[in-house]
Amino acid sequence: MYFFLSKTVGFFSIPSNLIACLALLGLVLMSLRRPLGKVVAVVALAALAIAALSPLGNILLTPLEQRFPFMRFPNQRIDGVIVLGGSFDTHAGYVNTIILGEDTEPMAIVASLARHYPDAKIIFSGGSPESNVPTEAAIAKLLFISFGIDANRLLIEDQSRNTEENAQFTARMINPTPDARWLLVTNAFHMPRAVGTFRSAGFNVIGFPVGWRTLGWRDFFWPANTATENLRRVDVAVREWVGLTVYRLLRYSNEWFPRDETVEISDPVNK
Repeated sequence: MYFFLSKTVGFFSIPSNLIACLALLGLVLMSLRRPLGKVVAVVALAALAIAALSPLGNILLTPLEQRFPFMRFPNQRIDGVIVLGGSFDTHAGYVNTIILGEDTEPMAIVASLARHYPDAKIIFSGGSPESNVPTEAAIAKLLFISFGIDANRLLIEDQSRNTEENAQFTARMINPTPDARWLLVTNAFHMPRAVGTFRSAGFNVIGFPVGWRTLGWRDFFWPANTATENLRRVDVAVREWVGLTVYRLLRYSNEWFPRDETVEISDPVNK
């Protein structure tokens, strides 16, 4: 029940969906000759212009992406690398073909992390909301093995459908201890919510963000080159801020906006 409710709330937490619904409502009201229709249509148009032509997307997205540092390889024992799903298409036409999607960096970095931490387990967490397609985890296992990672190092959690389930189901599978250290890999904008959720589930995690959409604070007051990209960034950022708030209210996360912990780092180039 919660999963379907979360998907409904998630749909309306995306600004472009709200704008489209408002525009449609305005057209319907105008067709019925209701004065309110023009007001609703103007509001929808103004919201579209702000989201698509202003730096609003970068203003909202940059604090999320800069909360955890870039490519930090902790110079300490790492017991496992946890990779969250959402990086590829599970509707591929051929069962032996993996079609990487837009946010592919969490998958691509796994080979490097596996070499950097040769004794660490590699854990992938990600199921599928549909019963008639392969789970993300099943496909990820094939991909990781193709990278040359020993299958004995791989642990697969294939039931989760969202970040809260990623954390809870992975915790049930691993039973993490307080002294174990885990590297958590996901997209930079999603890292604060993911870290808070996994820490709440009992993991001592260190964030390893990948896949930045902005170029850092220098992009804060500058829009992207296209209206579609600006609107996309607004969608991603607003949905994530809503997710952070909801997860904290529901106590899925141990804090609203988790921060990084200071650790000694090593140079990945020399490893």
